[in-house]
Amino acid sequence: MSYQVLALKYRPQTFSDVVGQDHVTTTLTNAISGNRVPHALLLAGPRGTGKTTIARIMAKAMTCQTGPTPSPCNECRICKDIISGHCADVFEIDGASNNSVEQIRELRDNVAYMPSAARYKIYIIDEVHMLSVAAFNALLKTLEEPPDHVLFIFATTEVHKIPATILSRCQRHDLSRIALDKISDHLESLCRKEGYTVEREGLELIALEADGSIRDGLSLLDRILSAGPEKEIDRQMIAQRLRSTDRKILFSIASAVLERDGAQLIDLVSKINDAGMDLKEFYSGIIAQFRNLNIIRLCGKESPVLNMIETEKHELDRMCKKFSSAYLGMLLDLLLKEESIVRFASHTQTAVEMVLLKMIQIEPEIRLDEIITKVDLLARRMENRLGRAGVDAPASQCDNPARESVQPAEQPQPPGDPFTEKVPLAAHRPMPEPVPYEPAHEQVPPSDIQTDSSGSRSSSGPAPPLRQEQAHQGPPTWSQFMDVLQRDLPFIFGLFSKGRADTSNPDKVIVTLASCSGFEQSRLNTKTKVLTALSRKHLGKSIEVTIENNTGPADERFRQQESRQKAEQAATGHPMVQHAVRLFNADII
Repeated sequence: MSYQVLALKYRPQTFSDVVGQDHVTTTLTNAISGNRVPHALLLAGPRGTGKTTIARIMAKAMTCQTGPTPSPCNECRICKDIISGHCADVFEIDGASNNSVEQIRELRDNVAYMPSAARYKIYIIDEVHMLSVAAFNALLKTLEEPPDHVLFIFATTEVHKIPATILSRCQRHDLSRIALDKISDHLESLCRKEGYTVEREGLELIALEADGSIRDGLSLLDRILSAGPEKEIDRQMIAQRLRSTDRKILFSIASAVLERDGAQLIDLVSKINDAGMDLKEFYSGIIAQFRNLNIIRLCGKESPVLNMIETEKHELDRMCKKFSSAYLGMLLDLLLKEESIVRFASHTQTAVEMVLLKMIQIEPEIRLDEIITKVDLLARRMENRLGRAGVDAPASQCDNPARESVQPAEQPQPPGDPFTEKVPLAAHRPMPEPVPYEPAHEQVPPSDIQTDSSGSRSSSGPAPPLRQEQAHQGPPTWSQFMDVLQRDLPFIFGLFSKGRADTSNPDKVIVTLASCSGFEQSRLNTKTKVLTALSRKHLGKSIEVTIENNTGPADERFRQQESRQKAEQAATGHPMVQHAVRLFNADII
């Protein structure tokens, strides 16, 4: 084939041409210059970052006719043979396909022979971690004490799979992912050499897709340049030809989530799906977008961990200023938790839509300064209202002092009834009061009948205010104690509600349960002291509570008790009795 892809056509031939791995190339250059080259090198790093390229440059530097030199000439026969891959003394071995112990034993036997033309015999083993354990063991002795004319160069993307016995016998160099701006600059220089004018943002989009790999970036650029005859390529054209997630849509998604616009989110996901883009890759882009939002909110837009173009940094910085880092962290946490569901969903579009709709349900946190401002505003409003009320109060009080003096302490009186209504009596018979009960002694408001001058005051005179004791609830009752149980001991309250209580003895209450299991009976028996303490605390007197099961003979007694209680309720609720209570402001005892 006459055409050569960009990755091969512009492959670096010297250490200075390698992009983004200065820490490795500088070390190797100094080692060659100082004659301190080890017999085994291990180059580890992500794919497409220059491991094999550096290994070939190292082979040329050690075997060049002008060397060993850190700058091979690339003109001598050995350099040209290494570039073309036909050098008899440089062996490139694929560890994935040559991983058996027999092949390593053959390599070990050939190591003993001297090189045919070059100064050294060099073995480059790519993906060395794919060798079997037996193959590593066969290589171990040779690697520990190799001949002086042999140099091993290993390359791997998974260094953790290499045995420690091999690692300890190699000089290790870790290659890093290449920065976004360095990949963009390298692609831009190659486009100029090829006669193309490509928009800078488009090249940065390619660099983002390359994910730190020069080789991947060159492959993507090759595909874009081959897609059409255009010599001028803009960002939109690159996005369409890559068929990758458009960065502008990711910004629209982030904006819609932060603005909690569900309709916009559904529309954007539908557009992505209709365009034929991979929704799972799109979901990964959303995760990366909210990760960048969190980093900018926490570390600022100049953080070195951001792998973004400058315009995108400014846009994300503007978006995240209104929200707390805790809120943005919750959004990212939800995306990560739902990732497995999206990956394995049979309806990926629906899964992505549901995750985005869940995100807008998360309420943003109110910042502390906003809370303080709102509290101060409310406090000022309350002070203003209280100030106005204090000014208006004296005038309103002087309008009708007599009316204010006769106003009862409790709820308003019913229409047509000039007397204060008593609080309804309890359904159960009241228990004796622990302290002497003193009824209220207040004067009854006069009726419409006028009295003489020697008697009480007339109805037209101002009535004295009612005493606070007038609204007392009367002596404590069993129903009040049941209210205490409902609040403090709901388990016992539930059992007592199903039974009947005999309150005829003022110092002892017998509770008979209709149906009570042995377990419930044992629990209740352990609570009698607690019940006595509660009665002393809330009723003012220690009442002994005895709990019995419904055994039969006691039924008649409790039926009589229940009948008596119903009769008392009917009597106290009779209209004539109620009228008499109101008329004389009395209590039923």
